[in-house]
Amino acid sequence: MNKKSVVREEKEPFKGKVTLVTGATGGIGTAICERFAELGSFVYACDINRSAELADRINEKYEEPRATPASCDISSKEKVKDMYRKISDERNGVDILINNAAVHGKGNFPQISYDEFLKTIKVDLSGAMYCTLLAIPHMKKKRWGRILFTGAPLSSSGIPCPYLAGKSAFIGLAKYLSKKYKEYGIRTFTLVLRHCDTPMIRRVMKARGKDVEKGINELNKKSRTGKMITPKEVAELYAFFSLSNSPKVNGLTLLSDGGITYL
Repeated sequence: MNKKSVVREEKEPFKGKVTLVTGATGGIGTAICERFAELGSFVYACDINRSAELADRINEKYEEPRATPASCDISSKEKVKDMYRKISDERNGVDILINNAAVHGKGNFPQISYDEFLKTIKVDLSGAMYCTLLAIPHMKKKRWGRILFTGAPLSSSGIPCPYLAGKSAFIGLAKYLSKKYKEYGIRTFTLVLRHCDTPMIRRVMKARGKDVEKGINELNKKSRTGKMITPKEVAELYAFFSLSNSPKVNGLTLLSDGGITYL
């Protein structure tokens, strides 16, 4: 390996890897797609909304394509299967799966209907399960894989119950997968977020009739660091754990809430 190749490998350690990011067009998903493309991975930007603009913006930065849109409603098992067939045909399979997609959901106890609860769970939990199940065979074959989850704390007063039920389930799921597939070099990580400065949190505030900037400032003040975590910081955490070569960095859950919660 010549010096130029070594330098490139250091700067782009995920060269030759394929990353699938769900919820790609949200604030966190976009930052993740951009960061993993920067690290050399080819990124499938998965979202129910069109993600072509994001993929084009990423590809403009590089000599070769590093991203492509993957329009998919992950609440549908059949549509997820179709997406994976396309990825398998084009790039053999997914090496790094980042289960980031979520919908906030409508209603809370005791007013919430069962149908509304299921709508949220199908995206926030079932969608991640579909994606994970289809990613594992390729990872086992390669004896290398990363499965990451954007989760939620086990308890939080401000999170609607269906969202919390789906996203907090990742904590147990990631730990189970880390034990079952560790011999194949497949590792998991869950980042649970209480507050993150995203477009979603701003939309929720607006929908509730709150002054958005005032609400953001209040959340920043609650944090011991003086500010909420940002999507770019989330992406950097995912990159750090994905790059780790230590077998002990597996099945971990990291709570990122700016020091609000005392363990």
